[in-house]
Amino acid sequence: MPIRRIVLDVLMSHDPGIVTYAERLSDLEGTDGVTVDVVEEDEQTKTVEVTFEGDNLSLDAIKAVIQELGGAVHSVDLVSAGDRIVEPQVARAEEE
Repeated sequence: MPIRRIVLDVLMSHDPGIVTYAERLSDLEGTDGVTVDVVEEDEQTKTVEVTFEGDNLSLDAIKAVIQELGGAVHSVDLVSAGDRIVEPQVARAEEE
């Protein structure tokens, strides 16, 4: 089954910036769109959440580009696979 959405926690340096990351990652085959969201920033690095959507995403190809850009994948936080994307449900503890 094809992977349609991936959300990654990524540590990156300030250079290259998030625009370069988004542009390079969005060029990957099977990728329809990429969002790079800064979660935390210090003097040397940024922690970003990177969300991918597409018809057939390749985690290996994504990781390779992130490494080429000097970043590191901390974790894979969400994966959607199959014929369609199923939106995650909010945990009941968070609703209360």
